[in-house]
Amino acid sequence: MSQERAVPASAVPLEELSSWPEELCRRELPSVLPRLLSMYQHSDSWLEHIQILKIIVEMFLPHMNHLTLEQTFFSQVLPKTVRLFDDMVYELTSQARGLSSQNLEIQTTIRNILQTMVQLLGALTGCVQHVCATQESIILENIHSLPSSVLHVIKSTFVHCKNSESVYSGRLHLVSDLLQALFKEAYSLQKQLMELLDMVCMDPLIDENDDILNMVVVIHSLLDICSVISSMDHAFHANTWKFIIKQSLKHQSVIKSQLKHKDIITSLCEDILFSFRSCLQLAEQMTQSDAQDNTDCKLFQKTLKLCRFFANSLLHYTKEFLPFLSDSCCTLHQLYLQVHSKFPPSLYAAGISKAQQEEIAGAFLVTLDPLVSQLLKFQPFVEVVLDSELELPCELQFPQCLLLVVIMDELPSQPEDVQTLWCTETQVSEATTSVLNFPAGCLYSKPFSPVLSSVLVNCLYLFMYRK
Repeated sequence: MSQERAVPASAVPLEELSSWPEELCRRELPSVLPRLLSMYQHSDSWLEHIQILKIIVEMFLPHMNHLTLEQTFFSQVLPKTVRLFDDMVYELTSQARGLSSQNLEIQTTIRNILQTMVQLLGALTGCVQHVCATQESIILENIHSLPSSVLHVIKSTFVHCKNSESVYSGRLHLVSDLLQALFKEAYSLQKQLMELLDMVCMDPLIDENDDILNMVVVIHSLLDICSVISSMDHAFHANTWKFIIKQSLKHQSVIKSQLKHKDIITSLCEDILFSFRSCLQLAEQMTQSDAQDNTDCKLFQKTLKLCRFFANSLLHYTKEFLPFLSDSCCTLHQLYLQVHSKFPPSLYAAGISKAQQEEIAGAFLVTLDPLVSQLLKFQPFVEVVLDSELELPCELQFPQCLLLVVIMDELPSQPEDVQTLWCTETQVSEATTSVLNFPAGCLYSKPFSPVLSSVLVNCLYLFMYRK
């Protein structure tokens, strides 16, 4: 074979390399790869970058030692790939101002950039697929440049797609087909990456700090992506959240102290409130409309299901990471108050039918009481709820009373140390003490009955809003 080629392998043109047979690629890898990597680093052409990247991924990556991929390939190529992608996004944003059906030059330039970005995402997908196919379990440190680079590119793609209406203004139709292709490629890449990350193995007995930090970065990068795609694709948004929770629990023993729990809790609560308010808006529209719109009904059911999913995710996460949630108690407290302020019998409730009230209560609100049960024994939550300096706006005062009633129902079945948390004079203001100790006999004898709780709620309600 060497006699058939007039030039050494290290000098073969790129076009010829792309047609090499598998065996020749394997044999010539040591001499060709350094040249390709050097060309990739020094090239000024986006098209040449993509051509080289595709050749490496498709022709030579299958023959590299999977244990040294980080050193021989990922760390040398991916940082430049990320910069290249960022440059293309910047160029798109700059050129989009001049896009028009009359300006064919700019239109062609923008479409070429978008096509190049789609190819780049495809090459990254090839990298991820290769790792998945060649390794049964993955040590994150051995490929750590890959997840971080891929997640950066995915997020940039979704942000660009999300902002496309403002970026391309009234000329979006000229590039909408390629933007759809770009989104689909990023969507597929993220699914492949999550499959790879699901194969990551972290030994709880080995304290590999870099590995731990890499996984934490991955989880929080996915959290950032969640905030971008929340209004773009609800199913994809939910699946990304599901993966975040799954990985947090899977590696809980080694990453629990490094995770930014407050960020995760805050994002979950924001998504719960957003989906809950969307449910209420849809329910109001259905109530005000004489004719039942089947589309609205389906959307209501879908949104309510999403709301329940987020609430259950919060419940699960809170249960597993409660000792680390001290600085999230205000957020959790506000979640309870905000939800109940918009739901009957609050004076600020949305105008929805009785049937819709029951449906929302049965599918979503039922998850909030178990959440309160989990938080009952957590002193930081006690301090937030019983804060003597707590100043609530009018619409949140009744939900606060409702929360206290729920707590009163729970306390009789709790151990004495939990009851003490809620009833110690030093922690409870005089006003709150009077509420918590009413009726004192019931508090320490047996739980309130549903009827008594209902009566107490109504009494508190009338007291709070009497004229």
